[in-house]
Amino acid sequence: MKKEIKRKINNQSGAAMMIAVIFFLFISLAIISGLVSPSIREFKNANQNLNSKKSYFLAESGSEDAVYRILTGKSIGTSETIVLDFNSATTSITSISGSQKEIVSLGEVRSNHRKTFLTLTEGEGVVFKYGSQAGQGGIVFHNNSYLDGSFYSNGDIIGSNGAYITGDAFVAGSSGSISNMRVGYGGTGDARAHTVTGSTITGALYCQTGSGNNKSCNTSQADPEDEDMPITDEEISEWKNDASSGGTTSGNVTISSPTTLGPRKIAGNLTVNDTLTVAGTLYVTGNITISDTVRLATSYGATSAIIIADGYIIINGGVDFEDSGTTGSYIMLLSESSCDESMSGDPCNGRNAIEVNNNSSISIVNAQKGTIYFKNNAGVKEVVANKIELKNNVGVEYGSGIINVNFTSGPGGGWILGTWKETE
Repeated sequence: MKKEIKRKINNQSGAAMMIAVIFFLFISLAIISGLVSPSIREFKNANQNLNSKKSYFLAESGSEDAVYRILTGKSIGTSETIVLDFNSATTSITSISGSQKEIVSLGEVRSNHRKTFLTLTEGEGVVFKYGSQAGQGGIVFHNNSYLDGSFYSNGDIIGSNGAYITGDAFVAGSSGSISNMRVGYGGTGDARAHTVTGSTITGALYCQTGSGNNKSCNTSQADPEDEDMPITDEEISEWKNDASSGGTTSGNVTISSPTTLGPRKIAGNLTVNDTLTVAGTLYVTGNITISDTVRLATSYGATSAIIIADGYIIINGGVDFEDSGTTGSYIMLLSESSCDESMSGDPCNGRNAIEVNNNSSISIVNAQKGTIYFKNNAGVKEVVANKIELKNNVGVEYGSGIINVNFTSGPGGGWILGTWKETE
């Protein structure tokens, strides 16, 4: 009897142990499963992320290949496919106009898609760091004249009664000065020059010496350094050559009926008395006088045109300068003349390099060797000159500074990278 009871107890103990082992096994499997499943998910996510990145770099490779072919003049169709690591990128090249292309590249790795988009614009780029800039001649404000925006000058800023600049005012060099000016508006607008006198500064005043100002000099900043002009002689020479590639007209030219012109070199003076549509770079060896509308041809798209004169340029009152119909296109008037009205006799005859009269809506005016003189109200996007002078009560207002302008200058213009973004 005792043996039978003992056998039953042993059987029950063995069953209980078996149940305990099985229970422990299930608990262990549950724990292991709980630990392994997140690892598997993380592995899958990491693999997915890796494939997505591969797709992106594949798309970038497709667009870079297309850009390289276009920049180097190699053969390229409207669609190109490249294969890397057994995966492919398909790139579409669309000509928006003769001067602009869109490149869309789609990369795919194991059903992961990434797409990039960029534009190329034909032309030669010029970078304008400042809305207005002067060389050693500086800028002269007559009574109640003003400049809307910021200004950088290698020469002095000379103000007078009621003169002001709404943005920052910087003058380079150890002898640079700002005098009789109000600088800044709406709580902002710094002034920096070695010497500042008789001025009211809205923002910070950085100078080494000064008197008669609304605040004392903060001497912690060094004097600003001279800034180079934005356009080089080499670039101007190239533009002149591009204009000449369209042929040369000898003698003076007068536009007396609606005319389309360019590229063209005019060995003489140019007078515009009716609408002139600019279809290419214009180079005039003499002087230019404009009394009517100057329009940019629609073929320019988002790029800009250049009109160059070796002599002075006079823009009479009420003249309009019109873009191509595409935002970001401008007409630049560039004078190589060193004329200032103080110079009598040929070739200046008391004229300035560029003179802008009342209500002229100008895109860009540039006279890096001479003086630009503004009479009455004038609208500009950019003004650069060795010297700038504003007559009494003149306000120079530009909508916004231009950082980078792409000029299409004849068939030799290069391609410049524009918009870039990932679209998918």
